[in-house]
Amino acid sequence: MKPKPFAIVNDIILPEALDTLEKIATPILFSSKDIAYPSLSGHIDVFLFQHNNTLVAAPNTPSFYLSLFDTHNIGYIFGETPITVNNCTAYNVAANNSIALHNFKHTDSVVIKTIKHLNQINCPQAYSRCSTLLLENAAITSDKGIEKALIKNNIDTLYVNQKDILLPGHSMGCFGGCCGITDNTVVINGNLDHHSQGNEIRQFIAKNGYNIIELSNTALLDVGSIFFVKDK
Repeated sequence: MKPKPFAIVNDIILPEALDTLEKIATPILFSSKDIAYPSLSGHIDVFLFQHNNTLVAAPNTPSFYLSLFDTHNIGYIFGETPITVNNCTAYNVAANNSIALHNFKHTDSVVIKTIKHLNQINCPQAYSRCSTLLLENAAITSDKGIEKALIKNNIDTLYVNQKDILLPGHSMGCFGGCCGITDNTVVINGNLDHHSQGNEIRQFIAKNGYNIIELSNTALLDVGSIFFVKDK
């Protein structure tokens, strides 16, 4: 039997969602204090950049989690940009095997080196990972500027509205922040039945060759993405 991946996720994830997640992964519940903007303090996509099984960690990522990564043999390298209340976007880059998406005025220099072999698509939105789920040959985004940039680069893109997505401390959340990908499965924190475009989203994901696991029967909750990683 193939070993479960680890799933790094905000510790505000609901118990029902966590129970479902534990069936497919070993969760690592993430939080921080007095580093990022409070509503983003548990958002892993603020502190880490992920490309496949490569992690770039902010140098002030809480040491408890770095020790946990070491214990579980989860590989990471340090970026150069500390996270602060006024700078939460340096690692929030969306990437797949061919493209990287960000407002590159804000990108950490180590992340830039990590993605140098990818087609870099610049966009106005610096919270690119939180706003976007990048599939292998397509994308779903809740940001109009990102949608425009992706379409300009001939990437099949579905825009979804933010109004049906929850983000504590804000009036609405972002679609990418509800999601993670493990192998060929898109994992969604919530149930698409609670989104006005739920069936359209399901069809788009299926059309692109992915399965879907919805973690709970509740509204979509932006937790700052779910990072599925394997040991080295």
